Amino acid sequence: MPAPAAPQDPRERERRDLAHQALAIVRVGLVLVGTFPWWLPLARGYLPLGAVGTILDGLFIASCHRLPSRTLHFAGHAMPLCSRCGGIYLGLALGAVLVWPRLSGRRIPLAFGVTGALMLLDVIAQDLGWHPMWHSTRIVTGLLVGWTASSSFVAALMRARGLAHPRRQNGWGDGPHERP
Repeated sequence: MPAPAAPQDPRERERRDLAHQALAIVRVGLVLVGTFPWWLPLARGYLPLGAVGTILDGLFIASCHRLPSRTLHFAGHAMPLCSRCGGIYLGLALGAVLVWPRLSGRRIPLAFGVTGALMLLDVIAQDLGWHPMWHSTRIVTGLLVGWTASSSFVAALMRARGLAHPRRQNGWGDGPHERP
């Protein structure tokens, strides 16, 4: 029978608790930011936001072209972003929640290359008329890029603070890692 584990140093336990709390704040922040453009038109449609709704919508003016034909509408109000940018934001939220796959440093550029290439392929196909403008492909390609960014960022924070045991990557990471 193995000997019982020695009690953890209280300072180390406090450091880990603070790191977990900080990570939770970052993840909640990413979820709020990532879902914001999706719930804003609903809030504007069902709540008397008035000028506040217009100001909140205006926060996105500099980050997206907002072409009407490429923008979804909910409750009679346009999203503050086009469907592709909305997908990127949604991917930020999902990546923060799921944090999968937990890519390591050497695989992150590859993942961004693949997801970025898929997005670029959709942009080219749409602009050359190979297929019409489909909100579904715009959302999915944006979601993949946002998810990759968010899950990579959160996983890197977890590794940097020693909050996660390496898991077997099965082709997604730098190689097989066994749990201690």
